[in-house]
Amino acid sequence: MRRRLPREQTDGGVDLGEALRALDADGLRAFIGEALERLEPEARGPIEDVLIRRAAARGGYRPAAPSPKIVDEGLALAKEARRVAYADPMAVSEQLRHGIMASLAGEHAIARRVFEAWLFPIAEAEIDLGQHERVEELLSVDLHDCVGRYLLSVYLETPTRARVEAIVTATERTSGLGGLVEPVRAMEQALGRALPEDEVFLDAWIERLESSPRGKHEWESEHERWLRDAVARRDGTPGLARIARATKQPRAIAAWCDAVSKEGDWKKALAACEEAVTLVKSGLWVGDFLDGAALAASKLGREDAAKKLEAAWVGAPSLARLLRWLVVDDANAATIRERAAATIDASPTRSRRLHAFLDVIVGDIPSAANALKSAPGLGWSSDDHPGQLLFPVFAWLLADGTPKGVSVGVVELLKQAHRSLLDAPLEGGEGSTRLPTPTVLDVLERANIRPNVAPEDRAAALDAMRSAAAKRTDGVTGGERQRHYGHAAMLVGCCVEADRQGAARWLEALRARTSRFPAYQRALLAALGGAPRYLEARSLARGE
Repeated sequence: MRRRLPREQTDGGVDLGEALRALDADGLRAFIGEALERLEPEARGPIEDVLIRRAAARGGYRPAAPSPKIVDEGLALAKEARRVAYADPMAVSEQLRHGIMASLAGEHAIARRVFEAWLFPIAEAEIDLGQHERVEELLSVDLHDCVGRYLLSVYLETPTRARVEAIVTATERTSGLGGLVEPVRAMEQALGRALPEDEVFLDAWIERLESSPRGKHEWESEHERWLRDAVARRDGTPGLARIARATKQPRAIAAWCDAVSKEGDWKKALAACEEAVTLVKSGLWVGDFLDGAALAASKLGREDAAKKLEAAWVGAPSLARLLRWLVVDDANAATIRERAAATIDASPTRSRRLHAFLDVIVGDIPSAANALKSAPGLGWSSDDHPGQLLFPVFAWLLADGTPKGVSVGVVELLKQAHRSLLDAPLEGGEGSTRLPTPTVLDVLERANIRPNVAPEDRAAALDAMRSAAAKRTDGVTGGERQRHYGHAAMLVGCCVEADRQGAARWLEALRARTSRFPAYQRALLAALGGAPRYLEARSLARGE
């Protein structure tokens, strides 16, 4: 894929993208070299690493391996670091970089000595780098790449029959540096091609991993994950099916269903997802496999595709599944409202948020407003808190579909089906193996909600918004949660935008109640658009 060049203008009005395009290959090389020379060592190192790795990956280029003198000095430095139990992160990065250069140069015995001298004591906490959490936060080299290259050096420097146990030992010795996604893949990435004698190794590797004890819970152990990846390499989708059926672990089952879906055989994908529903024990995963079955049915053009979307919504209620089901088969406004009413009667979910959204769809704004009004001021990030969904819905209703000021950003969230005011985790995904999901705004507009909203409904919605904003403000200021001051102030700003004159006295009272929280006052002033807008509201509150 072609990368876009930067288009930002400098102060002098020069288009950097145009300037880069004007350089020929020699000129670009000269520019990169000069730019690297101007960088500080800690910034230049990672860029040089990427450059050398890319050059080596293209073939025809190998960097020089570190000299024996440099290697010996580095080993002595590692020994001293273990004695004093400390090393400077920049010095460690430089030494690990020697290991990377040796690996790229094909000197794997040297690379192994360098990596073992440093990776082992760091992983076993014999050398402290001064980190508070993760080691990689302080190093300027790619630690995952270092581990992968170390494993590669062990693989290449070990006789064929002893490789599996050697790799197992190597992964155990470096486990304190963070888990590998899959050792074989890490070694292949380091080498830039398939491993020599990979088929022999893979058979022995699978046999070794199958002999490892299995966990008693539903989550895969590291060895079980490696086994699944290795079986997928050797046996493909049938191997994944075997692992899924044998272990009944959600990750293994999901890997099998994903692999079948990506092959594009939707008949097999439908069968796999339907079987997965019977295999999985965790209710958290049922919805994913019901979604997969609905997607496969849709791809096959089956008449029961809508029924399968409904089954996914009923079997594992969520906002995304509700949105999909409400509009399936290009439902019109009347059908959407009928489905929402039927869902309220059937009550497949206890979620206050989803029930309140259904109330909006059927036109029962007062009930939805009561749900928002009675919600607590804290806990907005909870999936069940109605605020993250209802507040922007009400802001959209009161703005007659054309919000202004701070409300614009809030209502914009309705165009992103899985986002909340607090940036809740995304649900679902994109691509050919994901179900398309309408946005909340899509469903609201297709259900033709706004024309049916009466004046008393608007009053109830506004009252609920003010109550929610006030509770949120009291909650975050009472707990001095400054990180959420901006969110609370944004809610207040939306209430003012919805009814500037009517909200003036309410705003003045809230401002007075929070006067001892200057950080909140600043956030509130920003949400209200700055001093002029705030002074206007204060004047209205005083009757001036």
